[in-house]
Amino acid sequence: MPLSDGCNHVTMLTKDLDRFVEFYTRIFDAELRFGELEGDLRHVMIDVGGGFCLHPFELPTQDAHAEGLPDIFQRGHIDHFALDFVDAEDFETARRRLFEAGATTGQVRDFGVIKVLSFTDPDHMECEIALWKEGKPLTMAQSTVEPYNAG
Repeated sequence: MPLSDGCNHVTMLTKDLDRFVEFYTRIFDAELRFGELEGDLRHVMIDVGGGFCLHPFELPTQDAHAEGLPDIFQRGHIDHFALDFVDAEDFETARRRLFEAGATTGQVRDFGVIKVLSFTDPDHMECEIALWKEGKPLTMAQSTVEPYNAG
């Protein structure tokens, strides 16, 4: 049995902390745990579920890493993160909100045991939401794609 209970937080840089907070609290009903919203080094801890937090920092000077890079495996030490969902209805709610926000096409890739939807946050960081499910594991080549029907 692992000693830890899982991931506590991921720290990233942002060009606009207020925009970052608004996006994650609106889309995922995330909650602010604490932070410093005044001064030169602004940061917050945003609980996105299960005690896992995003920890964005807004630096007083623009940093080359404050905006995400679009190409997978070329994004730096952290390529992306995925938010875990255990309820299919909540997954679909997040999918709809992300689509309405223009953050995704809504397309879901089904790997048999997990469904994954990619989205881009306001800083252009590629992220995912993921839903574990019963099934047989599928490779990328075997996986299926489910387009989003906004109707």
